[in-house]
Amino acid sequence: MKKVIAILLTACMLMATATIAFAGDDFDYDNYYRAREPKNGENYVIGYTYYWSTEFITLMNEGVAAEAEKSGVEVLYLDAQNDTAQQLSQVDSLIAQDVDAILVANVDADAIVPAWEAAKEADIPMFFVNMEINTEDPHYYAGPDDVLAGYLEASAGFEKVGKEDGVVCILDGPIGQVPMLERQAGNYKALEEHPGWELRAEQTANWERDQAQAVVENWLEAWDDIDMIIGQNDAMGLGAILAIEAKGLVPNEDIVVVGVDAIEDACIAVKEGKQLCTVYQDAGLEGQLGIQICVDTLSGNPPAEYSNRINMTNWFQDNVDELLNTLYAKD
Repeated sequence: MKKVIAILLTACMLMATATIAFAGDDFDYDNYYRAREPKNGENYVIGYTYYWSTEFITLMNEGVAAEAEKSGVEVLYLDAQNDTAQQLSQVDSLIAQDVDAILVANVDADAIVPAWEAAKEADIPMFFVNMEINTEDPHYYAGPDDVLAGYLEASAGFEKVGKEDGVVCILDGPIGQVPMLERQAGNYKALEEHPGWELRAEQTANWERDQAQAVVENWLEAWDDIDMIIGQNDAMGLGAILAIEAKGLVPNEDIVVVGVDAIEDACIAVKEGKQLCTVYQDAGLEGQLGIQICVDTLSGNPPAEYSNRINMTNWFQDNVDELLNTLYAKD
């Protein structure tokens, strides 16, 4: 556990070092986030670059589209395909197109900082959704309480197993991304409350189901005493379930699996008893809020706070039907 805490502290120190390098300037942020008229004289054009078309981002983009239609704005969608260089190039292109605002779900919290500086230099307001930027500069953000999400999923798993000691493995998101670090912090907080447990392994699967399946298959070949697998998102939790079943074990009985995001497949897995729980991160609401913050700020009605966090709730077999019958109801 001391090693676990040391790793987290090191990550936090690295983040702090990066933020200090860009803090403390005398830039006029009030003027930067001022009211503006649409540059084309008709409607606002918002350039939107997001890290990758994951299952979660697909849901979030539905919220972006719904709010854009409601607000009467045009959105230019750009998939960075998990490539920081490509995302920086996309921001450069949006600046060259002189859009009214730029919305970013970044690939990497540090790598996006030059794009932030370029947008400020071009006087094009930049906003952030789902993924934070690693800077102390004032900036508008809409996203989840990921520390809470990580804590809720891990705590539920410990309660389900019901032992004072055991073995847990963690499937991380992309190393260094803020959601990964924050969910990891929540996972570690729950671990600290269960000092008898061993964190046997922790490895990234980059939010991907197939990668998670491969990682867990390797774990199960190496060890036969794993009690719980924490997926920092649902896609990775579902990959763990596939690996557990391929080994001839019963997910959520032989090995407890938890996840975050409440994507449809995970909600079904929870209902079927294969996944213990999923922490609901309202992807559609995040997308809507991201566009709403852009439009409200451009219109002269910015949010009262820069950071706008969405609450997280844990869903289990006895109530997950509520999500399936609302979020994923079939026409």
